[in-house]
Amino acid sequence: CALSPTTGCSTVCTTLAEAANQWNLVTVCYGASSPALSNRERFPTLFRTHPSATVHNPTRVNVFQRYKWTRISVIQEAEEVFVTTLDDLEKEAKKENIEIVNRQIFKDNPEAVVRNLKHQDARIIVGLFYAKTARKVLCEIYKNKMFGPKYVWFFIGWYEDDWFMDQEYLKDEGIECTQDQMIEAAQGHFTTEALMWNQNRKEQTYSGRTVDQFEQALRESMAKEKKYKEMFNKNKTPEGFLEAPLAYDAVWAIALALNSSAAFLEAQNQSLDSYNYDNKAVADIIQDNMEKVKFNGISGSVAFSETTGDRMAWTMIEQLVDTKYTVVGYYDQRTDNLTWKTDDSTGNELVWWPKGKIPQDRTIIKSDIKTVALTIYIPMVIISVIGIILALILIIINNKFNYRRIIQHYPPSCNNL
Repeated sequence: CALSPTTGCSTVCTTLAEAANQWNLVTVCYGASSPALSNRERFPTLFRTHPSATVHNPTRVNVFQRYKWTRISVIQEAEEVFVTTLDDLEKEAKKENIEIVNRQIFKDNPEAVVRNLKHQDARIIVGLFYAKTARKVLCEIYKNKMFGPKYVWFFIGWYEDDWFMDQEYLKDEGIECTQDQMIEAAQGHFTTEALMWNQNRKEQTYSGRTVDQFEQALRESMAKEKKYKEMFNKNKTPEGFLEAPLAYDAVWAIALALNSSAAFLEAQNQSLDSYNYDNKAVADIIQDNMEKVKFNGISGSVAFSETTGDRMAWTMIEQLVDTKYTVVGYYDQRTDNLTWKTDDSTGNELVWWPKGKIPQDRTIIKSDIKTVALTIYIPMVIISVIGIILALILIIINNKFNYRRIIQHYPPSCNNL
């Protein structure tokens, strides 16, 4: 078959997609978010149902503009996916005259870079790292008191909802902060996440299933294994569970592209059976039909960019309040539209600010003239003038009578002026 679905992560997808092109294979990835995979020269036959990590950047920039933040800092883990994401963020920010003034990169220990952020007065900070590393960073945030009304943190949204307070993770990874300290440091941070589940859970998708039906079937299938059943009983989801709709829709995208290709080839008295690794013509037909795929799937509207092969998607903005994430807004990449959710009763935005005030992106220095009361100023001026007059009189007397012995010998340092 000329279509090759791959496994999840960006590392695997990068290796397979780069090689697949040499064999005239069209590749579909469902769990790869690396921006490097958008390079059509390097990956000309790659498509993915997982949105690129760069889909977060227009969302972040729109939020910066919304609150008039023009001075941004970034802390990132030294991984290719985050390096390329930051490069893209700098380009997007520069277009809107937003400056990334501080870029901190680390490999294993974030202690020094978090401290550097504080010394350089970072206030609005974007964090790019995996969940395990995020726990280390959050602990350093607590130690350096970089949380509260003066700071705004942006993290990646595909971590588990309890990533910062799960006792098992904190213990196994040797995190030096307690659960309460982690919760305190995490308060108010924002996350951006590409929507991976269709928001209309009751609507029938192209597969004939609703989102609720799909999730129920998935849970029932996974619960057959004891470890997954125990996780579900604790209201936890296994790693990769949230990306399941992306894999499911990837299979449907492949099926639709193959059906369309088969119909096209049949009209030319050919079939998919005529494909082999040297038959680029059939591979090109399949790729053309993959570019045209568009349907309503379990993960939402599925469509691919012709120029990059990337999934076009909505982004969800969440904020942590207490220990729960609240959806506060959405960003539509196709229309460049940022929408904030509001409270039904008050009409106010759901975004929560400590002390009710939007933080500044820097320390504001204001000139303030200090004055002295006239009741103090005038007497001091009079005393000063009298002192000056007396000093001048003494100098004159000293110079006029400096020939006298008593003045010459007492005190020498003054009389010899």
